[in-house]
Amino acid sequence: MTKVAVLDDYQNAFQQIVEVEKYKGKFDFKIFNEPFTDEKEAIFKLEDFEALFIMRERTPISKALIESLPKLKYIMTSGMRNNAIDLESTKKKNIIVCG
Repeated sequence: MTKVAVLDDYQNAFQQIVEVEKYKGKFDFKIFNEPFTDEKEAIFKLEDFEALFIMRERTPISKALIESLPKLKYIMTSGMRNNAIDLESTKKKNIIVCG
């Protein structure tokens, strides 16, 4: 089962858009409504996730964060682009990014 972290969903929009129960057997969703206090906390809480769904540009997806998430394979953002994502670092680690 793919572990998916949904970041910065402070309006609980994700569950209104995606029928989480429908994908229960394929994806294990964890929704983070509150921002992380710092990058260290983000690394600790996200280290086991393979995918990140980013609802806002609140959490910087920096080079240090990307390099500290060994299981990360996929990042999806709710817009067509997201300036909070270090795309050069994702490219170097072959992480798929889409909007």
